[in-house]
Amino acid sequence: MKSLLIKNGQLLAPANGYRRDKKDIFVKNGKIEKIGDNLDVEAEKVIDAEGAIVTPGFIDIHTHCYPKAFLGLDPDVLGLERGATAILDAGSSGADNYEDFRANYIDKAKTKVFTLLNVSKEGLIRGHELDSMDKLDEAKVKATAEKYSDNIVGLKARASQSVVGEMGLTPIAEAARIAHEIEKPLMIHVGNYPPALTDVLKLVDEGDIITHAYHGKKGGILTEEGEIIQEAKDARARGVRFDVGHGVASFSLRVYKQALLDNFDCDMISTDLHVENYNGPVYNIASVMSKLINCGESLDQVVHKVTYVPAKHFGLTGLGELKEGCTADLNLLTLDACEEEIADSIGDTIILKNKITVRKTIYSKGEQSEVFRKSIGNE
Repeated sequence: MKSLLIKNGQLLAPANGYRRDKKDIFVKNGKIEKIGDNLDVEAEKVIDAEGAIVTPGFIDIHTHCYPKAFLGLDPDVLGLERGATAILDAGSSGADNYEDFRANYIDKAKTKVFTLLNVSKEGLIRGHELDSMDKLDEAKVKATAEKYSDNIVGLKARASQSVVGEMGLTPIAEAARIAHEIEKPLMIHVGNYPPALTDVLKLVDEGDIITHAYHGKKGGILTEEGEIIQEAKDARARGVRFDVGHGVASFSLRVYKQALLDNFDCDMISTDLHVENYNGPVYNIASVMSKLINCGESLDQVVHKVTYVPAKHFGLTGLGELKEGCTADLNLLTLDACEEEIADSIGDTIILKNKITVRKTIYSKGEQSEVFRKSIGNE
């Protein structure tokens, strides 16, 4: 459809000054045409959003949506079907197979898909992608990132013993150097020691992202005394960003709660959705947001961190805001009281007292908008 009127919604977009303000939104030709009180306009469809919170479409910055990679699933399964209107694929493809990923999946998906190109030329086709420097082709990485700069918004590397093998920190240092030279953010997966997180953090700079920042593994973000390591504080002071990246084994409720006590909350929220966790324990981005709310974050904070913050950080023009002229990607959600047990990725559980449920998603591409009605929560 080319026109849509959403009435009586509680708008929530802190960057645009909306904190549950009751307004109408008129969508025309895929854009937010007007936001106001009691709008009197004709539209092909009218949605009464009474009782619902209206936010910008969610942006999930860490998924694996290249089905030919060993963790990959279809972009729309991990995106629109799970309440995210835009997703970033985090390193599933490298310079050798990015064009196949783009032609056969990115360009065919309804979900808006952006790419963090793996510094390994083969991406995640086999795993162990940085255990040899022969797998890193600097010239090809740079050429691919430049040619497809409309879609490749950063680079990705995994700093984990199971990935780098005997190479240690060397490929991660190379990844950081290349990313900084081409002036694109580098997302680094941190996990199994070695290499040491303290050493990895010394390589990153302003705009880079540490994902899986709150895992519960040895050598993580907390000291033995339960305080944030100094290297993480120094990195944040330089402008490094810290992302949840829940995943199948990379988010600890205990670690996150302790980080909050030390005023070290996340900068961005992502799922690391892939074939091994989309049916649990991750499910979808609303589920991860709900966990953080029940750890102490506010609804305003978690919405801000999956909308405006990633859009601004990765230069996703027209996304992440409730503003006239922006793309009409929207979520209608409720924050519901509940009493549900839900697990993190290491087996610890929390009793949710409140959970986010996405009731409808409005998605726009070109001049057309669609409404998706599937309710999405912790399932």
